[in-house]
Amino acid sequence: MAEKADSELVRRQNRRIVLGALRQHGASARVELGRLTGLSPASITTICAQLIQEGVIREESLPLVLPPSGRRGRPVVRLSLNPDAALVMAVKISIDDVMIVLTDFQGETIARNEVRLPTYDAGRDAFGQALADAIADFIAWQKVNPRRLARIAIAIQGLADSRRGTIVWSPAFKAGDIPVAEPVETRFGVPCFVANDANMIAEGLVASDRERYGGVTAAIFTGYGVGMGVIIGGEVFHGASGAAAEFGHMNHIPDGALCRCGKRGCIEAYVADYGILRHYLGETEREAPRSAVPESTMIGLHQKAKAGDARARAAFELAGTALGYGIGRVISILNPDRIVLAGPGLQTSELMERAMREALEKSVVEVLRRDVAIEQVRFSDDMIVRGTIDALLRIIDRDVFAVAAPPAPLPAHGAAT
Repeated sequence: MAEKADSELVRRQNRRIVLGALRQHGASARVELGRLTGLSPASITTICAQLIQEGVIREESLPLVLPPSGRRGRPVVRLSLNPDAALVMAVKISIDDVMIVLTDFQGETIARNEVRLPTYDAGRDAFGQALADAIADFIAWQKVNPRRLARIAIAIQGLADSRRGTIVWSPAFKAGDIPVAEPVETRFGVPCFVANDANMIAEGLVASDRERYGGVTAAIFTGYGVGMGVIIGGEVFHGASGAAAEFGHMNHIPDGALCRCGKRGCIEAYVADYGILRHYLGETEREAPRSAVPESTMIGLHQKAKAGDARARAAFELAGTALGYGIGRVISILNPDRIVLAGPGLQTSELMERAMREALEKSVVEVLRRDVAIEQVRFSDDMIVRGTIDALLRIIDRDVFAVAAPPAPLPAHGAAT
């Protein structure tokens, strides 16, 4: 019995490895898959035959370029993920706004829509139903049978509890502990998970370049809030409940500036756009933080600082100091290979960088920080959506298609069901 169980575990692992190689490297011949995965030709042949039969992958035949002899060569047969094997949906929630994106099994976008949905004043139990209604309208618009969906994921600003499927706290909501996974799962019969948006940025980094970000990487987001995703050995570390790496709500100054989470002295209260604006305006640190700051306001403040406005520069330097001390703690705890900075807040990075570097030097010994690469990546909201989609696809590779033979291939998008 133990031998049978071990054999099944090996089979699942090998199927997952093959799917992962195709997802990372694209269409590949069987011999290429053997090289990429380290699996034997016999294992590749068996696994690929099963996955083709199940409709998870497909063959693509391309003719060879004619050799000098002029004779027609044998066609090159490459294997690729079957786009019709499954559909996944990513939902990104921000203040009074919901983005819904539907993709196929290859991760290609089928449709997307942005919906105005009140969040801040939404009732604790009403929002989940309103979100399910918005998803239902999207599905009806696309004429998709909900049974074609393999997974749904919801990315949110703030603290998510992935075990309970709730938004514990978010700047997008006045209420807390908002159930969102259960109403969606009940409506559509599809597994749904809730995750922090910074973790989804980290998921996207892994998918984009596993070699570069496959060691120990901390991805720090700054802008309307401050968050972090941690990558360890090529996997994003979510913690026991999905709330790991709440970088923005680590304490910077005890009993310091009031944060939107209700605590005082958080890194976010100095680094997020509302914290920078508050310090520029000279408001008391006890002042209730703004729920949102218009992008145009931060652009104007940035321009003032670059033009030499002393108060504006001081506000950004204060933010840089808080960010630097926070990064120092991360380096001391994680000993990462790389720190990645992302988010709309980085448009002001040149105003913050000197203060950030000075604080970093003061907060951690040189021997720990000297080999850590600190880099910036260009940010857009699509980084969060893309990371959420990538995470969903890896989840169904692991939990659906690597485990057992799935149902027959789904009909093409838009076909009668």
